[in-house]
Amino acid sequence: MNRTSLTRAAPGLLAALLLLAAAPLPAWGQDRSSEWTAPRWMGDVAFVGTNALFGGLTAGVMQHLDGGDFRDGFTRGAFGGMAAYVGRRIAAAEFSGAGLVGRQVSAVGASVVRNAGEGRPSFQELVFPVGPVRIYVDRSEDTDVRPRVALYDVAWLVTFVARSETRVDWSASLSSGAPVFRSPQRSYKNSRGEPVDGLAAGGSIGLSDVFEDRRRQVLPHERVHVLQHDFAFLIWSDPVEKRLMERHRWTRELSRHVDLGLLFPTLRSAVYQGFDVRHSRQLAEIEAMFLDGGVR
Repeated sequence: MNRTSLTRAAPGLLAALLLLAAAPLPAWGQDRSSEWTAPRWMGDVAFVGTNALFGGLTAGVMQHLDGGDFRDGFTRGAFGGMAAYVGRRIAAAEFSGAGLVGRQVSAVGASVVRNAGEGRPSFQELVFPVGPVRIYVDRSEDTDVRPRVALYDVAWLVTFVARSETRVDWSASLSSGAPVFRSPQRSYKNSRGEPVDGLAAGGSIGLSDVFEDRRRQVLPHERVHVLQHDFAFLIWSDPVEKRLMERHRWTRELSRHVDLGLLFPTLRSAVYQGFDVRHSRQLAEIEAMFLDGGVR
């Protein structure tokens, strides 16, 4: 593909990736009839390749649009995408702290994709999500550490807290690296209004205590969705939002302290009104099902 054809294709590729990022993350307890039988290694190869492709295309296109080298962005972005998948693999494990460790490993992978897309050294800026806060570590000169409040995540956190029947599971929250709430009944619903056993939204997790025997599968499943949320925000939503906010002095200053995350709900509404994103939504769900052990 020559430079002219790549320039023409770049906006379309970026738009497709943004639409995929806008799709809501499904919840555990939906129809799992899409399960298949295959060797474990085949699933790992498939999802490593998929995440490498997402990371590579994103970084390659972004760097190219800035006048940089598509191949450099693609190569480093692909490695970042693979690292992000390794983080999800860890997050779905059963040891204490798996979610916390996996979330940070995945975030480093997403940071590599971001840096490659912006033509910077792969580890120049690292982003570490901790609950509804993201800690940005800029290593370009003197190390600068700056926490930013994730407004979209805070909104969902408040929504979970406001539910009178829920309680915080502190142990699971610390192990997951994300707020975990429990409900005594199956009160969580997916985007189609169907009751589910677990739900991940905006970096928070809600679990039903009705099916306690499924707990060892539901929580890892939702932790994977949290990491998918992080990945989509860090490599797709935030870079675009950052460019928009840098156009004005007051929004540029605001972006130093707050991650708005407004692109998520805006694009999601547009997608549901005009497009069928069922297959991209299934992709996120199938990956989580594979990692929680529901797909063999």
